[in-house]
Order: sequence, then structure tokens, then C-alpha cells
Amino acid sequence: MNKIKTIIGSLLLLSFGIKAQKTIDMQTASALVVTDHPSIKQQDLYIEQQMLLKEGGKQQPFMSAGYSFEEVGINGTGIHSIYIQQSFNMPGIAASKSQMREEMAKSGKLQKLATQKQLKRYISGLYQQILYRKNLRRINNEMLSLYNRIEKIAEVRNEVGETGELPVLAIQTVKQQLELEQMGNEQGFLTGMEKLKQFLGDNSLTDISDSLMIRLSIQNQDIQTESHPVIQKTEQDIAVNKAREKVIESQLLPQINIGFQTQLVQSSYPFFAGQLGFSVPLFRKGIKAQVNANKLNSKILEENKGWQTAQLKAQKSISDKKRQQLQLQMEQIENKIIPTLKKQQEFSEKAFEAGELGYLNVLQNMKQIIDVRRQRLDLIYRLNLVMIDYEFLY
Repeated sequence: MNKIKTIIGSLLLLSFGIKAQKTIDMQTASALVVTDHPSIKQQDLYIEQQMLLKEGGKQQPFMSAGYSFEEVGINGTGIHSIYIQQSFNMPGIAASKSQMREEMAKSGKLQKLATQKQLKRYISGLYQQILYRKNLRRINNEMLSLYNRIEKIAEVRNEVGETGELPVLAIQTVKQQLELEQMGNEQGFLTGMEKLKQFLGDNSLTDISDSLMIRLSIQNQDIQTESHPVIQKTEQDIAVNKAREKVIESQLLPQINIGFQTQLVQSSYPFFAGQLGFSVPLFRKGIKAQVNANKLNSKILEENKGWQTAQLKAQKSISDKKRQQLQLQMEQIENKIIPTLKKQQEFSEKAFEAGELGYLNVLQNMKQIIDVRRQRLDLIYRLNLVMIDYEFLY
């Protein structure tokens, strides 16, 4: 009975441990960050705010109402008046303000797209960084296992008197250095996971789903710079600026004034009066200065658009050259260097066990192996970052 309880207890603990693990893949992380990140939610609120303010452009000036009296004597004689007065904006004022808010909402939507691209670029790069650390840990563990085998061979040869203790100590020193390096790599992995949890707002994450780092592919290499959200956002900012110019110019439009008044004169009632008129700005210099300044702002935005377009094209050119160079290096390692080193590793291990090869040669060969494996991993990591940059450039 106690044995059964122990087994059940172990299974429950194992089940709890499995449930406590929470991983995430790169696609899910990217999908979450482009919808749930605070900056995206802020953009959604900004868009909603502008659409609400679109109706605010229809607001009219306040209505005036009041009571006045003149020459009121002891008997309450004189003139008593009640009046109402209202001014109305011309229709063009409300239309220009509503149009500006609508253009600002469109600008907010494009800013949201640009922010989503930047967030996806960052989270994908961070994910690849964590995956790089994870794969480096695997390579180091495999090399430690290989060093352990060589150490056992050295111990056997030392026991039978073929070699001294020096080969054993030398291999142990290399192992200790690799273990120390592994500790630093583990710290890098944990730091990356903390950044990922903080960015996604999920402290329950324990690991990423992927184990092996593979090369990412590009879905579409036809990059149209003009359709990039960053460029479209600047173009929309120009549209917003033009709409703002119309709002400024609408200050030159007249206001229509309507008033109504009823009076009690010397105890006689009713007497009525009305007024109809308009108000115009006599001093227009300040408004025209604002219009001219706004036109200069449009020119600044045009210049900024040209600079942004040139920057995106330059990034594409740099990414193209990086990708070509890294692919050539990858082909050299995978097709020539790695096959040769595999044969060298098998030969050196057998030769050392048979006493045909010294420990220094073995250590040198093993160092070459681990260096090449790390170089290959580093190339994949850098290629993936280039692919992520390509995704941003679409």
C-alpha cells in the first residue's frame, strides 16, 4: 500500500511540474506583442480619441442671455429688457476641423502599423538571441561529454603507465574552463528570458518552445519602400498638415450673429427688437503667419520622407550584402570544414585511445571542432537577424 501511495505521489508531483512549465514560440510571441503591448493599446486609444473629436468640430459659440434695465424709478418705471444672442460659425469651419481629426486618426492607424513592425522586429531578435544561448548551451554540453570520454581514456592510460597524470590534468582544466563559460552562457539565457517575460507581460514563462536554431526564410523579397508604414505615416502627416492649414485659414471666415430682445417700457408691454450681423477679423497678419509657418512644416515633412526612403533603401542594400556574405561562409563551413572535422574527430579519439596520438593533438582537434560548431551557430544567428530585418523592411 505504501508503495502505491509513493508512486501516486510521484506521479502527482511530476504532473504538477509539467503543468508549471510554460513555453512560447516566436510566432506566438510576435502575435501577442503586436496586439497586447502598451504602446499598441495607446495607439488604439489615440485613434478612438480622434474619431470622437471629429464631432467636436461642429461646436458653436456659446449663446448669450441676460436681463437689463434703465432709469428705474420708485414706481418701477423705465425700460426692462430680456435678450438672447447667438453667433454661428460658417459651415467651412466645422468641416475643416472634422477633416483634420479624420486625417489624424488615419495617421494614428499608420503609426500603429509602424510600431507593430518595430515591436515584431525587436521580439523576434530577442527570441533568436535566447535560442542562440540555448543552442550554445547544447553544444557546450555535447563537448563536455566528449571531454569526459577523452578524460576516461587518459585516466586508463595513466593507470597502465602509458602516460603520466599531466594529460588528465590538462583535460580537466579545459573542462573547467568550458564549465565556467557555460555558467556565463546560462546567465545570458536567463537574462534574455527575463526581458522576454517583461516585454510580453507574462512572468509565468519558463522557456521558449524551439530547441534547435534553424535558418529563417523570407516569404517575399520584393520590397516596395513606398508602401512601408513609416513612409506612409509621413505621407499621412503631410495630409494632416494640409488639413490643419485649412483649419487655420477658417479663422478668416466671418461669424453670423443673431439676437432677439423683448422689452417692458414705462409699464407698456410688449416691445420687441432683433439684430442680424456678422463678425470678421480685421487684423489678419497673425493668422497669415500661422498659415505660412504651416506650409514650411509641410516642406519639412517632405524632406523627412525623402530621408526615410533613402534610409530604408540603404538598409535593404546592407541586408542584401550581409546575407550574401553570410551564406557564402555558411556553405564553406557546412560543405567543407564540418565533414573534414568529423573525420578528424573520429580518428583522433581512436588514435589517442590506441596510444598513437598525444593529448595535446587531441585537445587541439577538439578545440577546432567546438570553434567551428560555434561559428556555424553564430552564422545561423546572424543570418536570422538579417531575415528579421527583411521582414521589417516590407
